[in-house]
Amino acid sequence: MYNRKKVEPTKNTDTKRPRLMDAAGWMALPIGIMWSASFLSTMYGARQPFLSMLGTALGLASIYMLYRQLSNYRRLYPSSWLHIVQLSLVTCLLAGLLTDAAQYAYFLLLDGGQLLSRLAEVMQSEEYRQALRQMMPEADISEAQKMLQNLTVRDIMLQLVVYNAFLSLPVSLLAALPVREVKRTQKES
Repeated sequence: MYNRKKVEPTKNTDTKRPRLMDAAGWMALPIGIMWSASFLSTMYGARQPFLSMLGTALGLASIYMLYRQLSNYRRLYPSSWLHIVQLSLVTCLLAGLLTDAAQYAYFLLLDGGQLLSRLAEVMQSEEYRQALRQMMPEADISEAQKMLQNLTVRDIMLQLVVYNAFLSLPVSLLAALPVREVKRTQKES
């Protein structure tokens, strides 16, 4: 009737290391989601301080998550530390692109000019004017306000893309430095 022959599980000893972009893409997905949620929490945190704190916590937790992913990758696929740094940097760049997409969607669909109106309010406050005069006595506040009124979503997004790209290097190094100490264990065969 039934063949009750015991089947041995096959051991895959031919697992080779995935390509850098493949591994970085899978690692970047949860990091990018966390960064996007952090951005959204920060944007809505002006009205509810808890959301602002949640945004900060998500940003810090993403660094720990990236560290865990990199150390697991190094245990599974013994690699040099420079390869781990490269993987970390590509992961952060891809997560930054995902975050850029979420930021673009936010400004296009949800913001409705709220950020620029809040900035205009802050720029008209007396505290801001005094701080600006102390830092840059030759600055013209009316020129800064005119510049702010001419900002578009495209201008804001260009600044955010550059910011996310530059932020990728220190974040990737911060997550990859502790991985240097992870023992590279040989896989069981």
